Amino acid sequence: MITYKFNGTSHGEGYSGVISGLPNGFTFDVDEVNKQLYERKRGLGRSDRQVYPDVVTFSGFDKKVTVNGDVHFFVANKSVENRPEITALRSGHSDVVGRARHPELTVREIAELTSARNSVCYVVLGAICKQLLAERGIYTYHYVEKIGGISSRNRYRHGISEKEPHFATLHCPCRYATGLMVEAIEKARIEFNSLGGTVAVGATGVPMGLGEILPYTERLDAQIAANFVGIPSVKGVSFGIGDKYASLDGVAAHDELTVVKGEITYATNNCGGIVSGITTGGDILCHLTVKPVPTVKGVDTVDSVTKTTVPQHYERADVCVVPNVGVIAENILAYVITNQILKQQV
Repeated sequence: MITYKFNGTSHGEGYSGVISGLPNGFTFDVDEVNKQLYERKRGLGRSDRQVYPDVVTFSGFDKKVTVNGDVHFFVANKSVENRPEITALRSGHSDVVGRARHPELTVREIAELTSARNSVCYVVLGAICKQLLAERGIYTYHYVEKIGGISSRNRYRHGISEKEPHFATLHCPCRYATGLMVEAIEKARIEFNSLGGTVAVGATGVPMGLGEILPYTERLDAQIAANFVGIPSVKGVSFGIGDKYASLDGVAAHDELTVVKGEITYATNNCGGIVSGITTGGDILCHLTVKPVPTVKGVDTVDSVTKTTVPQHYERADVCVVPNVGVIAENILAYVITNQILKQQV
């Protein structure tokens, strides 16, 4: 079973971590981890801070790491600075609730702790797990379905869509929708606004029988959902056809079974690859609802000192992180699947 400890702040020296429970003797490529960190950071909707690349270092290793006990890593912050205190509170950030939970901290200190930049640690963890899964023929993927009300006309197929040049722009498999999304993001940037959307996250090659039935918290879909909603900006998670279930009756909703080479299997995948907390052998497919980044202009709030109405605090911020959430979630999904495989020893 994989366990981990991560430490760091958004504008401190960086983030450090210790990962335990990876199989001894397993060797992973550091460049592949850095590629995932690159994907997490880049993108049209990101702030100008993201021009600095993230590079992970592993204690005692350079290009290849062979696991022999705990794995230690560090990702340095390129921007190290002391920022002023925040008094014009942001309702969509941790400013108010963080102070309620930790009155000993300032709002700025809470913002540093809860910054989405800490997702670098989860990407490092997941990028290692992706390599372990690849050895078993299991691959994770993601693609943007919607940004700012603009929906993709196409679905992603693993290994196909990412080869299209436009896919690199916003991780959207639809060339037409990508163009409209780009325009919407640039408009939001000019207006100091932000956009949300939905991103699909999946895994292919997962065998049937992975997961648990009881307790509910150990069901594989429960583990996946719990990890996904922990990603900053994620406000909803669904599986398979998701909210379409609400409009269907039982006859139309449930998957068909068939027999292939003498084995009973699922012919369709409305369920998103998991039934009763256990994998069906089809693609695990999840849909994440991503809210707009809360640091925007044009919102009135309350000042924590004067208790008067003031414009909400604004500083350098992302415009749209939907594709980046997809990268983070894809790596987290790799971790959850790997952890379950190691627990079941399959």
